[in-house]
Amino acid sequence: MDSAPPHPSPRPLLASSVFLVLANLIPLAGALFYGWSVFEIVVVYWAENLIIGVYTLVRMFLAGGNSDPVSLVGKIFSSGFFAVHYGMFCLVHGFFVFSLLGDSSPRGPEVFGKGMVFALIALFVSHGFSFVKNYLLGGEFRTTKVQEQMFSPYPRIVVLHLAILFGAFAIQALGSPLPMLLILVAGKTVLDVFLHRWSHRKTAPS
Repeated sequence: MDSAPPHPSPRPLLASSVFLVLANLIPLAGALFYGWSVFEIVVVYWAENLIIGVYTLVRMFLAGGNSDPVSLVGKIFSSGFFAVHYGMFCLVHGFFVFSLLGDSSPRGPEVFGKGMVFALIALFVSHGFSFVKNYLLGGEFRTTKVQEQMFSPYPRIVVLHLAILFGAFAIQALGSPLPMLLILVAGKTVLDVFLHRWSHRKTAPS
């Protein structure tokens, strides 16, 4: 008889939280040293949603380990359904970001200038670290289900990005003063870490 997976120690969750904070320091540096506007910072946060979506698809395929009754065909169907509704969510969210905050800012690939690509790489690595440490090595994949993973990004993203968008509109109306940009980044980081730890504690094996 297989023994139950051990409850993960707080250390992996602490480590992934530290990685998340470090990744969020890059937008802070962008605002301080490279003149990032509120639009450029929010574009990075919007693109982070796409990174989260990619990892969610992988988590859906691995959910339940060998004990999940959902077949491979079922997981493929669920993943396709997730890609459609999550993609629409990101599209609408991106429309609001680019139309309401963009003004005369660059469009297309050129929007990711001033080192913004490095911020996205750091966020990709941060979410990847959490995926490996918490979901795989921490055993979360054994106790979660495909449907749970399908909807798991939404509470975090909705709460986080409503706060970001309202804050960004206020900051832009004030002329994007640097102290307000720093408060936006710091506030996002604190809320991000809180929601990260909350979501993983929900799915951690007992």
